[in-house]
Amino acid sequence: MEHSTLILFCKPSVAEQWRAWFEEEGYRVAFAGDAAEAIELQRRRGAALTVADVDDVLAAGVSFVRALFAVRPQAEVLLIGPPSSGQASVAAMKAGAADLLFHPVERAPLLAAVHDVLGAYQTGASERRLWRELRQRFDFAHIVAHSSQMLHVLTLAGRVAPTDASVLITGESGTGKELLARAIHQNSSRRQRPMLSINCAAIPESLLESELFGYRRGAFTGAHGDKPGLLAVADGGTLFLDEVADLALATQAKLLRFLQEGSYFPVGSAAPHSADVRVLAATNADVEAVVRKASFRHDLFYRLSVFPLHIAPLRDRREDIIPLARSFVQRTSDKSARKPPQITREVARHLLSRSWPGNVRELENAVERAVILCDGNRLTAADFRLLDAATAGETAKVWELPDQGVDLPELNRRFVAAALERTQYNVSAAARLLGLSRPALRYRMEKYGLRAPTLAA
Repeated sequence: MEHSTLILFCKPSVAEQWRAWFEEEGYRVAFAGDAAEAIELQRRRGAALTVADVDDVLAAGVSFVRALFAVRPQAEVLLIGPPSSGQASVAAMKAGAADLLFHPVERAPLLAAVHDVLGAYQTGASERRLWRELRQRFDFAHIVAHSSQMLHVLTLAGRVAPTDASVLITGESGTGKELLARAIHQNSSRRQRPMLSINCAAIPESLLESELFGYRRGAFTGAHGDKPGLLAVADGGTLFLDEVADLALATQAKLLRFLQEGSYFPVGSAAPHSADVRVLAATNADVEAVVRKASFRHDLFYRLSVFPLHIAPLRDRREDIIPLARSFVQRTSDKSARKPPQITREVARHLLSRSWPGNVRELENAVERAVILCDGNRLTAADFRLLDAATAGETAKVWELPDQGVDLPELNRRFVAAALERTQYNVSAAARLLGLSRPALRYRMEKYGLRAPTLAA
């Protein structure tokens, strides 16, 4: 391993142990007794990484990160703090921390975090610096981006956000188009007003027009009173049109009028209404192909795509997979008030080997299921495969959830037992079937009381 210097600033009670862990891995450690000394060491020695143990992530941690970057903006910071809220995590990442761990800290996850941060520093320093600058300038707290493709998209989003330009976001289903639209709204002058969303493909054509523009009393059967549409409710804010390519041609003409003139007619009204609304749109369709087939107006396309943004599928930005998985592990664990399990290298290899046709949404669902299935403090590839019909080579019918629900620990035990029986209790072969290491399988065998049957004398 290449020798790297890191600065360690932590409590005396753990200093000796942590220093020993780092030095055993080949790191040179410069120890600092307090925050001021750590910053001075960074100024004089210029280490790639500072590991800082703080009492309060929101206050001391964020202040330390900002002060250190003022001295050496290209360095990385790994914060360690007491169990805290999601707000603290967001604040730390927005300030520019590369990662955040919570006490109690174990050797493996600490070393893995240091390894990952230094690896990113050495192989993608320019991307890390760009991401830090974007987070400091814009509110991209809920977006995870490590790939050059996503960083480019966010750079453009930051440019267009303060304007009133219409934005058309394209990309496959599940890539995060609405999340990007919300980030654009959040970084605009309209952020104090609402952003309303509508899925143009999910609402029947007969209802969509009245949802967008509203209606007057008596406009149709059942219209017993006036109802404002989304344009009226979003006045001063933003309207997000998801799957905009599915708009009917008649509705397209009325939307075009609004984009051109800022006015519209509620259904059943002869008087025009006006609204100050910025329109963001998204689709997973090839809009230019739809325009050529005359099912989408070319003039509306040009009005919507003043500033086009395209989000690449997850398979084309694999650098984002593991950081996204970590964020989903943390989010799922926060919901259940449990300590987040560690993503092992075995799991990382498994996640990186998949194509993720459902993109970020599919990855999020897979991680959430795996965290629920995980028995210990480390995820395994088996935790992902237990409910993965495609990986198991079975039909979806096998995995239909019974009406009465399932006992997940019992399901886990049955899979382990089935693998052992199929391999006649060959631990190595059974471990391969389950995607587990031998120690992980032996742990489960002991936990579930599974032992090879003894032969009768």
